[in-house]
Amino acid sequence: MSLTRNQIIIIVLAGLIVLFFLLVFFGIIPGLKGPGTGSFGLPGGGYETELIFWGVTEAGDTSAIQLIIEEYLKTNKNVRINYRQFDDVLSYEKTLLNSLATGQAPDIFMFHSSWLPKHYDKVMPVPETFLPLSQFRQLFPTVVEQNFVLNGKVYALPLYIDTLAFLYNKDIFDAKSIALMPKTWQEFQNLISQLRQINILNQIVKPAAALGGSEKNINSASDLLNLLMLQFGSQMIDQYGKINFGNQGLQALNFYLQFANPSSPYYTWNENLHYSLDSFSEGSTAIIFNYASQIPLIKAKNPYLSIGVTLTPQPAGVSQPIDYANYWGLSVSNQSRNSNLAWNFIFSATTNSQVSEIYLQAVKKPPALRSLIEKYKNDPELGVFAKQALTARSWPQPDSNVVKQTFSNMIESVLSGRLNSEQALRQAENEINELK
Repeated sequence: MSLTRNQIIIIVLAGLIVLFFLLVFFGIIPGLKGPGTGSFGLPGGGYETELIFWGVTEAGDTSAIQLIIEEYLKTNKNVRINYRQFDDVLSYEKTLLNSLATGQAPDIFMFHSSWLPKHYDKVMPVPETFLPLSQFRQLFPTVVEQNFVLNGKVYALPLYIDTLAFLYNKDIFDAKSIALMPKTWQEFQNLISQLRQINILNQIVKPAAALGGSEKNINSASDLLNLLMLQFGSQMIDQYGKINFGNQGLQALNFYLQFANPSSPYYTWNENLHYSLDSFSEGSTAIIFNYASQIPLIKAKNPYLSIGVTLTPQPAGVSQPIDYANYWGLSVSNQSRNSNLAWNFIFSATTNSQVSEIYLQAVKKPPALRSLIEKYKNDPELGVFAKQALTARSWPQPDSNVVKQTFSNMIESVLSGRLNSEQALRQAENEINELK
């Protein structure tokens, strides 16, 4: 029996309807698997939504990240979060860029505090209805706005805030009868002759502090020089958007280099010494400037080392202290099909103090939320870092990897005698400006 035209039409329409619902069920039609029903696009209707999340070991191991994921899943049963961790930051960034280029980016990814100038166009900013800028400022310190906000839009939220601090060997300080920590760089300079050991050939036997050298043998040397430039008043970028460290930057560079100059009364470091973290762990170097994240690594090298932590010195007479931060936040890819849900997870991990504290206790890193900074500011281990989060400042680096290498090369070129400090500084400015 032949079918009539109307019957054929009905069968075709029925088939299309069945096909449509099959596509919805298997999530082939974008945005329809796990439909959003709440203000944050939470999944409903019994479907499960998967979020892909990428991160780095530097911000905490998988078990720590899994804690905040588990907390979120307690109240979001229809969500699955697939976390992948990368051990190396450079390979992580490269893999992330490749995934974005091929349209296979994760929904959520860790976003470094220096990445905004070069990676903001890869991020779906926080919808203003979710988190107004005024509320953002109430939650986090100034440096987070400098690092994660552009043209009034928020591109990432911080997991923690780590800052450069003054780490010292308590036993050496006690043996030298040094009871008070230096609050200014002048007071710091006055400690050099008490702490260092130099033989008759003017060779450093035991350094007072690891500063004055390049990244070749000082961990975070470039960060310390960045800090000094900001403390000395360099604007880093001029009114035309060009890198210009100015006279203040030159003063900061010369101040830094004096500690590796054999003719300086404050000579205490050279490029032939052991790597700073090793030298400090061995008990040879009395002082290093570094982050909370490095303390567990130092203790792993020498569990018996008595480490003290205090605030980083400031220039004399300043009314506003300046410190330097290095940390990771969380962002949502602009390719995510579930961006509202992804931001909802990030809010849970970063703005909920109870969830955030679970993560912080697992990774032993300083807090980013103002409420937790207040709670931890007198903590014996994290208090210094928590306080410095409030005074940390930053500048928009075109590419932090290039800036780090350029600063290190600048230091080496002066120490080797190839360039004077002013020539090296101008060359560094030109090299970084070429990135723009």
